[in-house]
Formats: sequence, C-alpha cells, structure tokens
Amino acid sequence: MSLVSYLTKASYAPAALPQRSDVATPLHRPGPRPFEARPFTRREFEACDVHGFLSLKEDRPVEVDGITAIAVALALECNPQVAAYTERPRYLLVKDTTIELDFWVRHVSGYEEFLLVVGDGECHGVAAGVPRPREAERLQAAADAAGINLAFVAESHVRRAGVQVVMHHRLLAFAQVAQELPHRLALRQRIVEVVKSLGRSRIDQLEVALVPFDPGDVQAVACELVCLGLLGVDHDAELTRHSVLTPAGAA
Repeated sequence: MSLVSYLTKASYAPAALPQRSDVATPLHRPGPRPFEARPFTRREFEACDVHGFLSLKEDRPVEVDGITAIAVALALECNPQVAAYTERPRYLLVKDTTIELDFWVRHVSGYEEFLLVVGDGECHGVAAGVPRPREAERLQAAADAAGINLAFVAESHVRRAGVQVVMHHRLLAFAQVAQELPHRLALRQRIVEVVKSLGRSRIDQLEVALVPFDPGDVQAVACELVCLGLLGVDHDAELTRHSVLTPAGAA
C-alpha cells in the first residue's frame, strides 16, 4: 500500500461532498485552517534534522523534523484526497505528560484527524510488519478525551515506502515548475483530453501528441494534474518519461 493510500480516509465521507476538481482548480484550497504550524525555535533549528519545501497545497513553506516526517509531509502534499494539512498543529495531554502531534489533516471528504509519527523504538510488532505503538491505548484515550481523531504513522511503514517518497518529491518539483507556465491551464486541458481519449498514456507519448508544446512543460503540468487528482500514476514505481498516466477514477 502506498503512503498516499495509507493516508486516505475516503470511507469517512459525509453526506455532502465538495465539488470535484477540474482543470481550473488550484492546488491550494483557500480558506482558514484551524491551526497554525508552530515555528521551530532557533535552538530546534540547530539541534533538529529540519527539512522543508514550498507547499503548493498550503501556499507557504512547510518545515518538519526528520526524514520520516518529511516523507509524510510529501505524501500529504501529493495526495489529492487531502484538502489541507498543518505540521506541528497542537499538543496533546497524555496523563502527566504533553506530546506534540505531527500533523493536522483535512481530507476532501471533510474528515479531520491528527497524525502522530511513531518511531520503531516506540512500537511493537515491527519485525512482523504490523507495528503498533506501545502506548497506543493511552494515546487513543487521551485523544478521545480531547475530542479529536488520532492516527499513528509508524516509522517502519514510511521506511518501506522509499520509492514512493522519491516519487512524491519529483511530483512536487515538477508541479512547482508548472506554476510558472503562462499556458498552464490550456495545457492542463489538452493533457486531460489526450489521456481520456487514449485511456492511458506514457508521458513520452503525451510529449509527442502535444507537439508543439515543450516536452518539459508537458511533464511539469502532467505531474501537477497527478497532484490535483485528475490523472493517476503508480506511486510504487519510479517517475520517468515512461510512467503511465491514467484518467481520474480509472483502474
């Protein structure tokens, strides 16, 4: 299972769903977020393993601590089923201690939850491939008392998703390039039309079909469409010019 699938909560959809994305839909959904990312202190910047990127979905820089956290942030960024997210959103009182939650997430279904990234040393069942936090019951009880939905993201699960992390990093990089293209919306429309007419298409086939558009522009906008959810791609494979794109909702 990809990180994108792992972090999707489609089954929690309320009765009224938001409108589907179309070729004019921006990656950033404007509107207030209930939480703001707690800024790192100067001491944290010096002591922590801080990674970051410019988020198109949140329209701001996103900074997190550690390889596992940046992998989760990239998965949220590239998951079209995630409408918004915030890193380091709040603290949770767990009996006599306080822990900082790693992410707040709002899915397009309307479902909201908090994610806590849990290291291997804090889990049992890692060797068997079914990691679960040793303090899961205590943490869940604290979340219930606070009236919030809490989900755990195990470090070992993220570590096994190495190819997906690289895929998400490249998808975001190309999508960032697409933002600078003056003909981006027109190219979005043409790419979606071509992929729909063919049923599926490799990126290099799209480049040929869309001459005289620059091949680099086609690649960038195609990746943006994947992040938007109008095109699908295999998140468990390396992203290349031979990657196969499918229309939204295709098997």
